[in-house]
Amino acid sequence: MSNVRFDELELMLMAMFEQKTLKGTIQTLTEVQQLVEEDAEMAVLVQQSIQKLQQLNEQQFKGLELEWYKPDEPNQKVERVADE
Repeated sequence: MSNVRFDELELMLMAMFEQKTLKGTIQTLTEVQQLVEEDAEMAVLVQQSIQKLQQLNEQQFKGLELEWYKPDEPNQKVERVADE
């Protein structure tokens, strides 16, 4: 079992593009690579994330709990309770 460590930026990136499977997430990030190739920092971040993900198995991927790193939904309705 490999001991792969992700930094916070890698986790946030993976959370944004997470798919149902490890393979699907790697595929999506591979597609994203083409879109960010002109941004050197982003390109390196995507490449590092893909390389690390390729060292994981499906169970390890599911254990990452990426939902903690997902951005808040911009159109999410917030219910507020007014004091009476």
